[in-house]
Amino acid sequence: MNFRTSFVFLALASFSLPAVASKNKANNFTLVDATSGKNVGKASYSIQQSKKGYKIDGRFEYSIVSTAPPAAGTQTKPDGNAGSTEQGQYDISYKLDSTGNFLSGSIQDQVAQKTYNWQPNKQRTTIEVSTIQAGSLGSPVIAKLPNPDFFMISDGDPSAIQILMTAAQTHPLPNSTYMLLIPEDTINPKNRFILVNIQPDADRTGTLDGKSVALKSFILRFHTGPTAEVYLDGAGNLMEADLPKLQLNYVRQNFTLSPAAK
Repeated sequence: MNFRTSFVFLALASFSLPAVASKNKANNFTLVDATSGKNVGKASYSIQQSKKGYKIDGRFEYSIVSTAPPAAGTQTKPDGNAGSTEQGQYDISYKLDSTGNFLSGSIQDQVAQKTYNWQPNKQRTTIEVSTIQAGSLGSPVIAKLPNPDFFMISDGDPSAIQILMTAAQTHPLPNSTYMLLIPEDTINPKNRFILVNIQPDADRTGTLDGKSVALKSFILRFHTGPTAEVYLDGAGNLMEADLPKLQLNYVRQNFTLSPAAK
């Protein structure tokens, strides 16, 4: 499994977060290996309303034993005959305005002790990515923005899926197709576009803290081929996201899908 942190920008015009935002509630998730079903990490996030819009804070961490060669730039340690253990721990923080547009954000790689910061220019035609490591400021990288309206989400962070699904429901775009911009790595300005089509699927049920929960399910189809499945409760809160491309599922704490995902 490759937990390369990638950042996604989704253009939209209006935005409204579900009830979880108004409660300033912590949302805790387990990261589950989609192949083995084993828990490999955890994630949490909170969404708070501010004067200008919303502030999202989150953390995700993982520890994965793999026999495959580690991906370039990942933190690994020997693990005997089992191969290597890929570990990561990240703190994220970003702000959105009241329409959902990304204002600024940062991610701290606690293992590498490196911080990445993102800041669009006033015209919102470019975004500056700067880094700080061991107290030293790296040379900033400027990347062009295809659209002035965007927000940022990252792999390993379930708040990303929450915000994407909120946007898709509160401001559906024609044909339910959204344009995503994914940098190839955290500071590489050579970006590529990905289209994702979000379609409702059959309603499902689950249990949260032992109580039955009615679910709305959705299939996310990417033009590059892979699909994902997302499950929300009636208020639009993320319960589970199954992401085969990442070989990873996000499962809300004390939630069980009925029947379990295939």
